[in-house]
Amino acid sequence: MNKLVLVLIAGLALAGPLGAQRAKEIAPVVRFQAVDIYVDSVDQPLAAYQIEFAADTEAVKIVGVEGGEHPAYQEAPYYDPRAIQREQVVIAAFNTASADNLPTGRTRIATVHLQIGGDADPGFIVRLKTAATLEGERVPAEVTAQERNDD
Repeated sequence: MNKLVLVLIAGLALAGPLGAQRAKEIAPVVRFQAVDIYVDSVDQPLAAYQIEFAADTEAVKIVGVEGGEHPAYQEAPYYDPRAIQREQVVIAAFNTASADNLPTGRTRIATVHLQIGGDADPGFIVRLKTAATLEGERVPAEVTAQERNDD
């Protein structure tokens, strides 16, 4: 084999791992986090809700929304898919089942999935816009969010 070809092959063999290492050092670290959203309607059946969820830093992107734990809200809630591109989303759901088939008390109504760049703190803000009974009466509910730890 030609000496030049051998030198090129040897050079590429050595440069490959170094190039891969350099790319690894430059590539940003990305991780994913699930945030569970809870509404506590105390002793009232929760027939409808609307909440606003927003990331408080540009390093956090909303990448998905899924339904909750109670059968009345297992389907993904309504939301504008374009809204999550702006790091905030308003999600809403309603259910016309009988009061016996609606959740009361604290229940997970949705899960928001986040993509977090670098070592940023996955900060977020969650606000309850409204919660209502089957009769359309406002429920004095409280909304909370909790990062899921699947360890």
